[in-house]
Amino acid sequence: MNPLHTRAAHIASMRTASSRLSDVVAERLREMILDGPLSAGDPVVVADLGRQLGVSRQPVMEALKRIEADGAIEILPQIGCRIRTPDVDEVEDFFQMFAAMEGEISAFAAARHSREQAAGFAETLAGIFDALDSPDSRSSSNSSDRGLNRLFHGAIHEMARSPGIARLSSALWDRSDFYVKTAFGAFRISSRVRKAYREIGEAIRARDADLARVATREHLIASGRSAGARLRLHSSKGESPDPAGSRPED
Repeated sequence: MNPLHTRAAHIASMRTASSRLSDVVAERLREMILDGPLSAGDPVVVADLGRQLGVSRQPVMEALKRIEADGAIEILPQIGCRIRTPDVDEVEDFFQMFAAMEGEISAFAAARHSREQAAGFAETLAGIFDALDSPDSRSSSNSSDRGLNRLFHGAIHEMARSPGIARLSSALWDRSDFYVKTAFGAFRISSRVRKAYREIGEAIRARDADLARVATREHLIASGRSAGARLRLHSSKGESPDPAGSRPED
């Protein structure tokens, strides 16, 4: 084989491996931000993170740049990296836009779901409520409130039968979760959210697209307002977000 071709293939292989490693690092770092100890304002030291994850500097930097694009990290030249503290208007504007997209997806789900999907969705919703009420189930990392919330909306995405739109929306869920985590210190499903789940689920199963759209939009806009109000309160008092375990206002 031509030596130049061999060298090119080797470089391509190294880039692919690095890219895959940065994917793993990015996913781990997202978990640390959304479910773990990292909170708004906390520094992210490249060398420390590399040692913790057992990787070199390059995949860590690639992962940080990716998460910076998602809005959870800011990279400050000559200073370092830290978890962002989002602006209140940014949060409320995001949820207005996010609510509109998710509302349409719920409307699609109401209009397009099959009988089998409706039955599966009812089982999923019942399982979510069981998990929320069961201490044993809640102790599982797969049954965290954030995971249950993703499960609920993921089921709606499947029933919508619009993979392209669902992918666009799914890309925004980490940002949504980051804003909620920053505002409240932890992602918790409140009684208001449970009520919204029921209303959205009933509208979808009844094939009422208009009601499903409105219920979803109102739910997410309320979430944005609640998060914005909590962030505004912290800002006015010069406080950090509530410690993990605090619950959003119902």
